Amino acid sequence: MMDHARYRMLIVSDPRSADPELREHRESCQECSLYTEGLLRFESRLERALKVDMPIRAGVPPFASKTSRRPAVRSWNRMAIAASILLCLVVAGGLWLALPGTSLAAAVVAHVDGEPQAWQRSDVAVPDPRLNAVLRDSKLELAPSAGTVTYASSCFFRGHYVPHVVVQTDSGPVTVMVLVHESVRKPLQFDEHGYRGTIVPMPGHGSIAVLMRGPGTDREEIERIAAQVRNAIVWTP
Repeated sequence: MMDHARYRMLIVSDPRSADPELREHRESCQECSLYTEGLLRFESRLERALKVDMPIRAGVPPFASKTSRRPAVRSWNRMAIAASILLCLVVAGGLWLALPGTSLAAAVVAHVDGEPQAWQRSDVAVPDPRLNAVLRDSKLELAPSAGTVTYASSCFFRGHYVPHVVVQTDSGPVTVMVLVHESVRKPLQFDEHGYRGTIVPMPGHGSIAVLMRGPGTDREEIERIAAQVRNAIVWTP
């Protein structure tokens, strides 16, 4: 079954592709459907920006005579305006593609995939001084109700150091990243590269990402654990 990352990698080269596999994924995934709509809007604006009239008299080079200078200047002005519009659209398109709904989940997955040692099952809790040191910079503490924390690290993520902890549950290790600098408007579920999780908004404090790995991962269990961890966070001054 195609995942979000592969779909976006393929569709960005041809947003109008009629490939049945792409269409099937798009019809079953609201997030990727919105992603495709955004690409199509951007492509449409780009096409309109490139349709610029440049009236130059046949057989007369732009700078051949004094009489042709003014039309030539107007033509080059139009070209400059079109180039400016095109540049703005490219920048806007890049910013759109960088929105949390399209790239934050992929960045979280890429980060945790680079720390495989964190996924070990264990019943040995991280010492409180170590855990508190990791959480302190983000101005929070974890109540015991969060569960047994067996891994804690302060990780550099998208320009900031954030807490990356692993909580042991009956369903296995669960990774939690507290993303105080990343905001989402509503819970964002994702299923990419063998990881399944959710990014939950924390009004006034960014968001938290909660994820598990493995084909047997249950989404309802992830939602339950996300709520458990969210309720266990105590924000400090």
